[in-house]
Amino acid sequence: MPSVRYAWYVAGLLTLAQIVSYLDRFLPSLLVQPIKRDLHLNDFRIGLLLGPAFVFLYAVLAIPLGWLADRTNRKAILAVGIAVWCAMTAAGAVVRSFVPFFMTRLGVGVGEAAVAPASISLIGDYFSRERQPRAVSLFMSGTFLGAGFSFLFFGPLVHYIESLHPISLPLFGHVASWRLCFLLVGAPGLLLALLMLTVREPARQDRVSLAAPGSGSSGSDGAGSNLRDAAGYILGRWRAFGTLFVASSCNVMMGALGLWNVSLFKRTWNWNVAEVGIAVGAIFLTAGPLGTLIGVFLTNRDLGAGRRDATLRALFVGLLIGVPAYVAFPLMSSVKVALIVLFCAQVGQAMATAAGPATLVMLSPGQIRAQATAIYYLVISLTAQLIGPPLVGFIADLLGTAGALRYAVAIEAALLGIPSILLTWRGFSAYRRSVAELDAGFEGLEVTRAAAIQGALR
Repeated sequence: MPSVRYAWYVAGLLTLAQIVSYLDRFLPSLLVQPIKRDLHLNDFRIGLLLGPAFVFLYAVLAIPLGWLADRTNRKAILAVGIAVWCAMTAAGAVVRSFVPFFMTRLGVGVGEAAVAPASISLIGDYFSRERQPRAVSLFMSGTFLGAGFSFLFFGPLVHYIESLHPISLPLFGHVASWRLCFLLVGAPGLLLALLMLTVREPARQDRVSLAAPGSGSSGSDGAGSNLRDAAGYILGRWRAFGTLFVASSCNVMMGALGLWNVSLFKRTWNWNVAEVGIAVGAIFLTAGPLGTLIGVFLTNRDLGAGRRDATLRALFVGLLIGVPAYVAFPLMSSVKVALIVLFCAQVGQAMATAAGPATLVMLSPGQIRAQATAIYYLVISLTAQLIGPPLVGFIADLLGTAGALRYAVAIEAALLGIPSILLTWRGFSAYRRSVAELDAGFEGLEVTRAAAIQGALR
């Protein structure tokens, strides 16, 4: 096991990658109005750019990239992924119609598909089982830090750049000034790809038999674990994993509603992008870390009390806070009250966001952890991103009024959030059983190793 100090250095670097990925991911949401105007798009097509355009290849390619991460060099996978998504973000500066823009967002998804499987796998091998939830929570805090920096710094920048005259780019001639934002966000991220190559690849940890409960099979426990092993392990414990997938899908769908924030605040309270960026960015940067810290506190408290469902409890409490707040905030008559309610929503979402992958780590053996993470993100990303932003745009277009967007956001949050909370509540017992089974496998492995060492010494 590497030194604790170096392990936290790696966790910090992975968190930085997560921050940069969310800067790139949220940028189009700040530019909805100029993109919509210059490319002549309706709300539904904007919803496609904000959700499906990114998530389609992001979710699909996470599976083979997870397979690679369980078998090969994870830092190399991360370095290549970072380089790809940053290059594709920068390419958004020069596209001139919906389809090419859609393709650049697909490319961003390709690169970012490498982040979670490889990062979660590395964290699992760098940290002991007791420290894994904290390290994963730090990594997931990059979600809110990235989104916060995106709104806080690029909101005012977008407002300023929109006032500039068209700029001239070599080979592409004059382009609208707002496109410069894609170059400013994408190009510097290429340096992070080089920095990722400084990470040392750790030895694989936490390997146990992958047999499904009651199957009578020994399962695979070697380095050659494949997608069938991972899928079989998950399907054999479908109630536990299904509970996690439902809860996290709901949480991601709530987060996807934030992609409409700039348009929502402009249409409802007549705020410009700079005002929205500063206010929403400040909320992300305060509520995100606060929610993460609360989630870590609850998890550590419950783990200390011997509760095997500690991480799922934190996720569930986050949904109980976040879902009602997401339903309420767009309906507020005062923008100040709306921001207070949105702060509460972000606290709840941050708790659930940090707890989701930590819950997955507690459920997954080491030799399939990257593939299990890829399957996890495939399910929650396709569910949340394919439904989330386009459904808001569809409902808003269907209602057809100037103020319809606020009602569309509230309707979607209620329709998807309430059933998810009820299903998560019903899944606690199955989750506890699966974690107990995995812990027993680790204990049995240690007993076997101890007996083998004693036998060798005789």
